[in-house]
Amino acid sequence: MNSSASLQAVIAPLEHLFSQCSHSSQQLAQQLTQLLTPLVSAAAPAELASNAFPKTTIENLINRTLSDSSFCSGAGFAYHADAPLNPQAKWSLYWIYKDASHDTALELTPLTHQHLDFRTFEWFLKTKSLKGPYFHGPYVDYICNTSYTMTSAAPIFIQECFYGVAAVDILVSRIEDEILKFLPQPRLKMVLTNAFGRIIFSTLSGYRVGDILRSDALAVAHQHPLFSLYLPA
Repeated sequence: MNSSASLQAVIAPLEHLFSQCSHSSQQLAQQLTQLLTPLVSAAAPAELASNAFPKTTIENLINRTLSDSSFCSGAGFAYHADAPLNPQAKWSLYWIYKDASHDTALELTPLTHQHLDFRTFEWFLKTKSLKGPYFHGPYVDYICNTSYTMTSAAPIFIQECFYGVAAVDILVSRIEDEILKFLPQPRLKMVLTNAFGRIIFSTLSGYRVGDILRSDALAVAHQHPLFSLYLPA
């Protein structure tokens, strides 16, 4: 099989994987928006505390997101309303992640985990500033799985005000599995990066996951809004 055919064999599965993860985060954001809008509309801004949110319902939405996608390793809701709506700058993170045996719920607040503040994380900041979906990574997730991870996030706006971010994770190892499942032998020499040139996967030595791709020896063979594939020039 020539390099062009080998490349085509992995493009469609990768497009499906990235598109599904992006869709999962956007769908969760839409569901959370619908859930929280009546509560927001009925409360005075200073009265809207995260502990008033319907925790069980939120967790059910997150679990449904995880069950609907075979790619996602975790999902959640990072709440932090804009300052006028949240004068005490309270935040809360509802997160459920999968391990080998079961799903684990993780609920964090400034009181329960003072050294973790997702408001400084790129997937949160970029999603808020862009006011739209954002795909971040790969990066090492030291909170849940200590593995290379990518996060797809979507903002939650209610009455034009920002209330937080819905997000899903996918392990880089899961992306690798998907590529290797469809990549014929002998394996094509290729490098996969995110939209900003950070390496996700490579069959070439010297190209490490997480590094920014800087090489004149490679040329773009396929470009997607969420990823790029490179072959030797």
